[in-house]
Amino acid sequence: MAPAVLVLRPQPGADETVAALDAAGIPALALPVLERRPLAETAAMRASIQALAEYSAVIFVSPAAVELGMAWVDRYWPQYPAATSWIAVGERTRTALERWGLKVAAPESDERSEGLLALPELTHVSHEKILLMRGLGGRDLLAETLRERGAQVDILELYERQPVSVTLPAAEDVAGAVVSSVAVLESLLASGGRSLLDRPLVVPSERVAAAARDVGFTQVLEADGAGPAATVSALRHLVPGGTR
Repeated sequence: MAPAVLVLRPQPGADETVAALDAAGIPALALPVLERRPLAETAAMRASIQALAEYSAVIFVSPAAVELGMAWVDRYWPQYPAATSWIAVGERTRTALERWGLKVAAPESDERSEGLLALPELTHVSHEKILLMRGLGGRDLLAETLRERGAQVDILELYERQPVSVTLPAAEDVAGAVVSSVAVLESLLASGGRSLLDRPLVVPSERVAAAARDVGFTQVLEADGAGPAATVSALRHLVPGGTR
């Protein structure tokens, strides 16, 4: 059996990425090292959802944020606020949001905070209120930059990430690995990931790339975001069979 690329991100993104790699001729294996768990509903969370019409834009940073956040929105808003812009970080998140019948803005290629910040909907936001739906302890660049642009940004944290104990394959059976965040990288290391330091490692941003280099990974490949298509593009020329 040919060495496989380990996809370590949480589900369902792991299976979606494996399917995309397999379709490109790149053997891959889903081995999530984190799982997402919904946070308990609080009065503050309900207040943010009930005040949804006050926000000029609602931003979702992952399909998980869409799944959990829109379930709450749907509970309190039989008709969604007409003047609110709905924004997604990338293609998978856009697709998840469009299933709710919404018109969605999303970056065409750069599926990171930087891509979101380049959208026209988020360029001139002085004195506007923006709601950011994400996981607990998510990246702060997006909120900080929007506040620098004069927006009031409220953050609704919907889920937390918990490490999953996994047994990694032998290094000779691993062609590379895919991590979607610093938290995934840290959980990989806790599971014995230092045996893979010389393997190609696909990351979604410079922040994760820097963390990977700091711990000793020697072939860090920065993709244009965490989506399956970006991962395939980053690995296509490095994994045997990937150029097909």
